[in-house]
Amino acid sequence: MLLKSLLTGFVTAASFAFIYRVPQKQVLRCGLIGAAGLFVFALTGYLGQVAAYFLAATLVALLSEITARMAREPVIVFLIPGVIPLVPGGMAYTTMLSFLQNDYPGGFEQLAVMLFAAGAIAGGITVTSSAFRALYRPRRGHAAD
Repeated sequence: MLLKSLLTGFVTAASFAFIYRVPQKQVLRCGLIGAAGLFVFALTGYLGQVAAYFLAATLVALLSEITARMAREPVIVFLIPGVIPLVPGGMAYTTMLSFLQNDYPGGFEQLAVMLFAAGAIAGGITVTSSAFRALYRPRRGHAAD
């Protein structure tokens, strides 16, 4: 299961990096960040979905911030492809399917879970990015990312 998460996360993130025309030398790094995020999601699933999404998104944002500084690229180059494997697209599909099958209680339950998952992803990214902005001060004469 964990090996599958690593492989799936890597292929998904690297593929989206290619689609989004990330510089070729950064595609491997994007794939590794996506693999790490999905691996942490699978590893921390016992804590509950929301916590797993939050921790995985926090790791993806942290790795993206560090890698962006090392590679001298904007953070978004690594963050977007890295977080794509975490997007709860399957949940959105089952939510819509429940509504189409007139299973409104199930649909609203799935909708709530999906919104909490999306909020956890956004929260993990926001916390990490805010911490980096507060702690990292660009040198004089250099523009911030």
